[in-house]
Amino acid sequence: MWAIRLLRPPLIRSPFLALPLNLQCSFLTSAQTAEVLRPFIFAVHPDFFGQHPKEQAVNEHSLKLLYAHLENIRDKSVQVTPKDLTFYLRNGGGVQPSKQVSLLARDIYTTVSNILETCSLPTNSLQELSAHRPLPFPRPVEWHHSYYAYTGKKDPYAEVYAKHQPAKDSLRNWLRTNVSIARKNEESSLPIRQETERLNESLQEELGLEELRWMSRWDVNTFRACLRSVGKLHREHPEIMDNLRGKKLVLGNWSGVSREGDVMLCIKSVEQQWLAFLSSLPQQMKVLDHLSVAEQQLSDLLGGSLRLSRRCCRNPMPAPAYLGLLRKMIAGLQRYRQTVEGQRDCQRISRGLLANVEMNVVSDSGRMYVSSRGALHVPASSQPPDLISFLLDNGFRVKDLKRHYQRKLLEEIAVVQTCVEELDLATLTKEDSVSTEEMMLCCRRLMESPAELGASLQDTSILVGHVYMVLWGGELCIPWNWKD
Repeated sequence: MWAIRLLRPPLIRSPFLALPLNLQCSFLTSAQTAEVLRPFIFAVHPDFFGQHPKEQAVNEHSLKLLYAHLENIRDKSVQVTPKDLTFYLRNGGGVQPSKQVSLLARDIYTTVSNILETCSLPTNSLQELSAHRPLPFPRPVEWHHSYYAYTGKKDPYAEVYAKHQPAKDSLRNWLRTNVSIARKNEESSLPIRQETERLNESLQEELGLEELRWMSRWDVNTFRACLRSVGKLHREHPEIMDNLRGKKLVLGNWSGVSREGDVMLCIKSVEQQWLAFLSSLPQQMKVLDHLSVAEQQLSDLLGGSLRLSRRCCRNPMPAPAYLGLLRKMIAGLQRYRQTVEGQRDCQRISRGLLANVEMNVVSDSGRMYVSSRGALHVPASSQPPDLISFLLDNGFRVKDLKRHYQRKLLEEIAVVQTCVEELDLATLTKEDSVSTEEMMLCCRRLMESPAELGASLQDTSILVGHVYMVLWGGELCIPWNWKD
């Protein structure tokens, strides 16, 4: 039965056939592709994995690769190569085991269908589009490689499939293939990167900014376009743009004032929306004064010496949202203190007991935990008795953790610097989700046998994360636990 299925006429869709690129691209537009993939994006989007930083990082990088793969399919001048991507899917409040998605097809329809089927997601919308699918013109058949495995015939694309297995490959083989690609990317992107750097520096000086940085998954082309838009607004509306003087400006995924005091501009907004927000910036910044008052009030309810920190979240939090979380905790503690049990519990935290202890209110709900750098992370929905017990149980422990973290941090800086010098790298950085211990282990392994890496890394930029990837600007992303 299976052999008969394989030999069906090419006008009938088979999972072992790939339609020509021009037919498939005209069949599924960008808007249709986005609509069909909506359930998948909703299940894997990094913004929903705030409590799972490692899974969040893996999904973030895998989505970058997926977007690039789909764009390459549409761009007929770019060679499309097979890829294996890892995704974590949400399951209620938790995370499912990882799913391995293979991007083997060279058409968008089959690629999207394979993604949905692999992740056990509905394909109804895709099937509805399939009913109106245009028939292909006669053409040579390109069989899926599993057809050749089943029949024993020679696969003309076997070398391509064997060559491009980045997620399963050893670091040596991956570098041998991709270092040259990274160097070409670096060279071709150099003019754009230089212009972007020049625009960044000039805008910081002209606007009197303390800092101007990029916080988005989009590449440097988008950053450059945003910088040009900021420059245009400065030339046309200098009096409004002067509201930014002395502040930190971040181009990211939303507009507003972050709890750290940074001014955020959403890169998806138009210039008029930026202008409307910046016109009211002086009023928007006043929320920071309310934050300081609320933080002191919360600290007083918990002994008076606890320090509220705002800086340990990977994703910036809007200041009004943070103020809402603080007020929620304050109201809960005040109600609890009016009870007999609450009065007794609050008296257990004497003034000065939690001196130099750092607490971060990270979200509305979740679990309480101690970070590796010695900070207490708590949700605003924490019940007062549980919160007080958590603080008392971990107050002294976090002080030791903080001292240990600071020692490890200095050790990490030294190891990274040594690795850069020994391998003659241009840069060596890591993602936020990579711990200090993981980074040091990766660097030491790289330095053990540099001759065995399979390629010279001189003047390359290495980003240590969780997946293999060559970035548009020429950076080589490698997992911290790469295979020999």
